Amino acid sequence: MGAKLIVTLVCNLIAAIVLARVIHQLHGVDLLRGLKIGAGVGVGFCATALTMTYLWQSPPRSLWAIDTGYHIVGCIIMGAILSVWR
Repeated sequence: MGAKLIVTLVCNLIAAIVLARVIHQLHGVDLLRGLKIGAGVGVGFCATALTMTYLWQSPPRSLWAIDTGYHIVGCIIMGAILSVWR
């Protein structure tokens, strides 16, 4: 279980670094724009990737909704934090 937590932490740090680079490239990002960027990244990358995976694995749709929602909300929170962090 410890290895899974470490891998999860590393993956989240990589996602945060990439999202920070995107926000940095879009100069003058405020909180609302950070939320929108986070939502776009969450839906555009996380949700689509999970949808393709779940399409082939055929788990219950409720599990897909929980997992996808978790990643979208996580990206939105990351976008908000990174947009106001100076």
